[in-house]
Formats: sequence, structure tokens, C-alpha cells
Amino acid sequence: MLKILHTADWHIGKRLAGKNLLEDQAFVLEQICTYIEENDIDVVVIAGDVYDRVNPSQGAMNTVNTYLKRINLDLKVPIVMISGNHDGKPYLDGNSEWYKQTQLFVNTCLEKCFEKVRIGDVNFYLLPYIEVAEARVFYKDKNITTFEHAYERVLSDMKKDMNTDETNVLVGHLFVKNAKESDSEEKTNVGLIEEISASLLNDFDFTLLGHLHHPFAISSDTIHYSGSLLKYSFDEANQPKGFKVIDLVEKTHEFVQLESKHDVVEYHGSYKSVVEDKIDVGPEDAYYKFVLSDMESATEPMATLKKLYPNTLVLSRQIETMNYDMTMIDVSQQSDAEIFESFMEKFKGRKPTQFESEIFNHTMKEVIHETD
Repeated sequence: MLKILHTADWHIGKRLAGKNLLEDQAFVLEQICTYIEENDIDVVVIAGDVYDRVNPSQGAMNTVNTYLKRINLDLKVPIVMISGNHDGKPYLDGNSEWYKQTQLFVNTCLEKCFEKVRIGDVNFYLLPYIEVAEARVFYKDKNITTFEHAYERVLSDMKKDMNTDETNVLVGHLFVKNAKESDSEEKTNVGLIEEISASLLNDFDFTLLGHLHHPFAISSDTIHYSGSLLKYSFDEANQPKGFKVIDLVEKTHEFVQLESKHDVVEYHGSYKSVVEDKIDVGPEDAYYKFVLSDMESATEPMATLKKLYPNTLVLSRQIETMNYDMTMIDVSQQSDAEIFESFMEKFKGRKPTQFESEIFNHTMKEVIHETD
């Protein structure tokens, strides 16, 4: 075996601010199929979060089935696949015994983690996303209280019969310490640190992971995240999206970038500059989040923006922050009127108008009367 195409975090069925992304997902999956067809890929690894929901829609299932069939049956490339924290396990491994006949190997449960899959001369170890409670019950051990404990125990058992003279590849869906997160990665465990030490993975020639959406979430020659197929949140707007190609003979890895059907752009600026001055903020058909100032007098700003950028998905007001130098005032030496005047000069840059002074004086008289 020479080359592995490593992909993960398809999140089929995902919506971006309510926008259905099935067409966008099919657009990039077509590119993966084309790459496989035009290059010498020996196996495809899908490292979890194939779906975005535990109960995927019919459209999402149709999309996944279409492209698994394209890769596995039409292109005749073996697939190694695990479940992630977003996946409904029955939707991935319901026909796993049948799948083996075409070399589509799926694992969604802890019990089967210890059954290595051999394709050619490479051993694949399939480690789906595991909850701490799941490991605690499986091992009947109340001392398993963290992700580190859980994965250390499972990985130790997986490696018991490992032949280190052979090529061993771990496929997992987990968070390695000090790697980069994105907003679209679901935080599933409140109060628990959902990460493990990279040292637990040292015995594998390569560890191919899903869960984190940045393809360069970690810097390592042997541990890799493929990243997600698409930009699934606006904080991912500047992240590259694609897949990795691992050459087991040369022991090299390459990132291959995918072209998206629609870019994702978060723009901060002035409403006037976008609408009236019509500055260039990006592609017309991109998915936009606008964070804009000076919208006070705008009527139907969202509708106006959509005339210019039809795929505007989010519009919010930019909160203006001002930095002020702190000035100490000896209030015992000034009257209330003088303090008010100093305040207006400091924060408004002018003296109060006659009307403002009258309102202030009237308000102060009421306050003094109430406290007498």
C-alpha cells in the first residue's frame, strides 16, 4: 500500500445560520472522487462526523450513500470509517457486515476497537469517539473520570498485540492537547477537559484524526487532522479546507485544498460604506456575516444588504467601544452643575445645552427632595 486519502468532519446535513449546505457538500465531495480517480489512492480514511446530527435527514443519508458508493463500489477503493460525536451510530454501521465484502470497514463502538483491520500490508486500528462514561461502564472501573484516563486505557489494550515491525495506523476522532479549536466543533462535555496527550499516540506510525476542523490544528509529522470539508462557522472563514494524502512508503503528508461552491466571509465595517459607497467586501455569492456600525437610521438593512449580497445570512450591529483617559475630579470642590458640565466636556467634547442643563437641574431637585 502506498497512499491514504484522509478526510473527516463531513458534517453532512449541516446548516450555516439556517442555510442548507447539501449542494455545497456534494460540490466538494465530487472533487474528492475526481482526485481519487486521477491519483493512485489505495485507501480512503473517514475519521468521524460523517453526519452532522445523530438523526440525519433523508437528504443527508442520500448524499452520504451516494459518495460512499462512488468511492467504494465505482472506484473500487477500500474505505476505513469511524463514528464521531455527531454521528448516529446505527446510520453508519447498520450494514457493516455486508460492507466488509467490498472492503468498507466501519467501527462505531468501543467493543470492536481491538479488532484491527488489515488492508494490504497495513494494520488499521479504528477508534471512534468514546465518552468517559462509556469507558467507565465497559471496564467496570469508577476511577475512569477523564478523557485522558479513558483513552489511555483503551489505547493500551489496542496496542497489546501490536506488531511494531509492521505499519500501524490509528484512525480516531478526538482532541489532542494544545490543538486549535473552532466554534463549530460541538463542546459535548460540560466540566470535563475533552483532550488527550499526544504521547498516547506515539506507538502508531500515523494517527489520522477527525474532530477539529482546522487541517493544521496540530504540528506533527505523524499526527494529522484532515480538517472539515467546508467552513462550518464564521470563525473558520480564513481556514483552508481540504484533505490530507499520506504516503506510507515515503512517510510524507500533503494537504490538498478543495474549492468551495460559496466562500464564507465575516465582514466588519460601516453600513454606509457597504450600501452607499459599495466597497468591495468579497465575492457576491459568498455566505456573509456582516457586523456593521452606523445602522441607526437604516430601514430594513438586511433586505438592503441581500440586494447586494444575496447570501447574507447574519447581520449584527457593531458595538463601538471608546477608550477614555481617567480624570480625577474633587467633587467636594465643585457644584453639581459644574460636575455635570465637566462630564459633558469630557465625554461629549462640548458644554451642555441650555435644555440639557435645565433637565439636569430639574432631575437633581427631584433627587434631593426624595432624599430629604
